[in-house]
Order: sequence, then C-alpha cells, then structure tokens
Amino acid sequence: MKINSETKISVLIKENSNAIEAIVSVNPHFSKLRNPLLRGILASRTSIGDAARIGKCDIEVLFKSLAEIGFEIEKDAILKEEKIEQSANSEILNAIKLAKVTSLDVRPTLERGGDPFNEIMGELMRLQDGYALEVINTFEPTPLIKIANARGYSSRIETKEDAVYTYFFKVGEAKEEARSSNLVFRVSVSEHEERRAKCKKDIREIDVRDLEMPLPMVTILKELEELKENGALYVHHKKVPQYLLPELAERNFKTWIAEVDENNVKLLIHK
Repeated sequence: MKINSETKISVLIKENSNAIEAIVSVNPHFSKLRNPLLRGILASRTSIGDAARIGKCDIEVLFKSLAEIGFEIEKDAILKEEKIEQSANSEILNAIKLAKVTSLDVRPTLERGGDPFNEIMGELMRLQDGYALEVINTFEPTPLIKIANARGYSSRIETKEDAVYTYFFKVGEAKEEARSSNLVFRVSVSEHEERRAKCKKDIREIDVRDLEMPLPMVTILKELEELKENGALYVHHKKVPQYLLPELAERNFKTWIAEVDENNVKLLIHK
C-alpha cells in the first residue's frame, strides 16, 4: 500500500495491525494507540503528518518505520510534508516572537466540568490578522485541531510540564464544512422522548455526565464501535458535545439532541 503524509493512522492499522507498534517504536508518545478507546478517537482523525507534528518527531523516521513493515512511501511525500510544517511553524513562531499572541487557559473551565469549545471558537473568530491563539489545556485537543484546520487555521503543539499549549494561526479560507449540520437535529425534550419511545432499534443507554474530558467523547465513540447493526445509543450528557458531532458525521450517524437544562443534555444516536 502506498502512503503519504495525509494517510490516516486508522487506514494504516486497518491495512496492517503491526503499524501500531511501528509508530510507537518511533516515539513512546504514540503508545496511546494501543488503547482501543483512545485509538477510536485519534486514529481516524490523525494523519501521518499530524502524528509527526504532535509527537515532535521527524516524519522521515515515521515513514522509514512504516516502510520496514511493507508500506510504500509515495515519491516527494517527505519533502511535501516538510514544506507544509515549516510554513505553518514559521508563521506561528513569528507571531510568538513578536508577542502577537492571544492566550486562553481553558483548564479552569475543565476543572468546573465545563466544555471550553465555545470559548475557543469565539476567540478564533475574534483573532486579529497576524495573531496566534494560544490555548492552554491538560491534553492534546486533537478533535479541536481538526475542526480548526478545516476552518483555515494551522496549528502547533508544545508540552511544558503538565500543560499542553496549542497555537492556532489563520492561513487560509475555511474548507467545506463537515456534514454534521445535515445529520444533527435539535428537538424539544418531549419530541426527543417521543422519538425514543417510537424507535424500533435496540437502544443502549449510557451516562457520561460524571466523566472528565475527553472521556465522554471516547466512551461514546467506543460504544458506537460496538453497536449492533440495528442498535441505537441513548446518552445522558452535561453539554452538547461540539467536538463529537463531526466525528459522528464522518461515521454517518444521525444525532437527535434535547437540552433539558444547563447541565442535562440527551442524545439519541443511530444510523
């Protein structure tokens, strides 16, 4: 199989399960791929190029490790990725050097059990030209990076002690939005309960309200992976899971959302 910097990690693993250990051997940072729960959220959204940037490793070393287990590297793939990374990094590093950075620490929001998605997207919308947004978090916000990339932002990740610093910089126009808007339906609580009552599928019910981020998203995706063909997932959540919706759309799931109150949201998910 031929691969390049844009090949998704999930595609590698599907083609050859030994790809997990080949990637981990390059950098222990990738050992989370051994965890089925984390793999479900990361692998399908992360390309080889993304992995190299997140893990701060040379993409050529990643390609070499994958070539050793039978993958064929497309011509000019390394050079292409190096140019992309250098361009994105130079713009972000220049903004940092010139102190043209807007900083947002979302750790207090996470500690309160909140979802910082709207805070972050609001800051991105208000970001001045030539400025970078610095988001301080406790974990790598892979889904957020994907959403921002689709809206024309490049990114860079730095880990300092126990904090993860993710930088975003506007480099282009937004790409076509994911199909999530066509697969998400916001309904009243009564409409939601009526749909659940009339649903002829085998409904599995879970409650993720007491889980810390990103475990709610990871848990939901894991449940959906194990869902039977005629199954549906009913979820009790604290917030509308904005990071999750594009992931569900990519998997062709429809989602009905009812907001009961500030900390009580019901989701019904099925194909």
